[in-house]
Amino acid sequence: MDCSHILQLQLRPNIIDLGWGHPDMELLPHAQIQSATNVALQRWGGAMLTYGIDHGVAPLRLKIADWVAKYEHVRPQIDEIMLSAGNSQALAHICTMLTQPGDVILVENPSYHLALRILRDAPVIIRGIPCDHEGVDVDTLRAVLTEYQNTGQRVAFFYTIPTFQNPTGTSMSSARRHQLAQVVADCGLRIVEDDVYRELWYEQEPAPSLWASMPRGTVIRLGSFAKSLAPGLRLGFITADVTTIRRLAGSGLLDSGGGIAHFQSLIVSEIMESNEFASIVSVYRQRYGARGQALHTALLPLQSHGFQWYRPTGGYFLWMKLPTGSDEKQLLSRLESRGVSALPGQLFSQGSLGYAALRFSFSLYDEATLRNAGAIIVDTLMS
Repeated sequence: MDCSHILQLQLRPNIIDLGWGHPDMELLPHAQIQSATNVALQRWGGAMLTYGIDHGVAPLRLKIADWVAKYEHVRPQIDEIMLSAGNSQALAHICTMLTQPGDVILVENPSYHLALRILRDAPVIIRGIPCDHEGVDVDTLRAVLTEYQNTGQRVAFFYTIPTFQNPTGTSMSSARRHQLAQVVADCGLRIVEDDVYRELWYEQEPAPSLWASMPRGTVIRLGSFAKSLAPGLRLGFITADVTTIRRLAGSGLLDSGGGIAHFQSLIVSEIMESNEFASIVSVYRQRYGARGQALHTALLPLQSHGFQWYRPTGGYFLWMKLPTGSDEKQLLSRLESRGVSALPGQLFSQGSLGYAALRFSFSLYDEATLRNAGAIIVDTLMS
């Protein structure tokens, strides 16, 4: 079936495109969603097809509270949860409701390039803070925050992806998390935590979220079913303190349009009620983990030639630092002439990274295709 006229994903002929951070459509749970839709329609009838409550439907928020409590050992109250149309919509909504023109938003450098686009839609100043394989450089973060506070300029929040970060694939170390918590305590910094990849761990469960680890009122956590279930559902959730949730849920947008993703939320509630959600996530971990390992193994010959990366242990991405003096655009051009594509590191930078890099996504293709792509990358970059 030709779906090119309805999908964001547009693949080019004869190109293994490792630039797209999208799931493999063949792995998406078509049957489970169809079954849950039928059950939900039978249960809720017309109530499923009208406007929903502003916070989002209570049955799903209760299921989310159970899920979070099981894996993070901290249970949010139902009034500390509201539903979203995924993390992109949630981030845009937070910018609308919680920032003022001229505010500063601090971000990791590098960071998710499309989140940077969302932030740039707001009339704010965006400042990048360097990060490495352990996470954000907390000393620089503290210094920059103090600089703004001394001049009276308001820092609205720090946007971070501490678990299986996009683009680097790495997670913030326990030492950096502790240091970040100290900055929050000392300087009153608020954090917006993008936690979209939490469920996609391939070796061991990740550290608890910043939301679960820090005092209430300091972290707004963005969770999503885009990667753990299916992005087409356009469904996620926000966990935060009651005051923040009330402010976000009390927007004119929700007063007019009702709760976000009302129809989809009742479907996902049925999936979580039947325990299908855990099974679907388990399959994703197995399949995507094998794909990440396949790409990593295929690229290993490059490590003796100055190319650096960390083996993916969660998420969708492998972030490759190139040898000093490398030209991202030139290397990408050579790769595309051989039938493989990726994204340049500078795309993910707010300012300058100080080094050249490429981001490879392994989610779309099976292991055999990734091994083939890896062989082409090795041959191209070593020639």
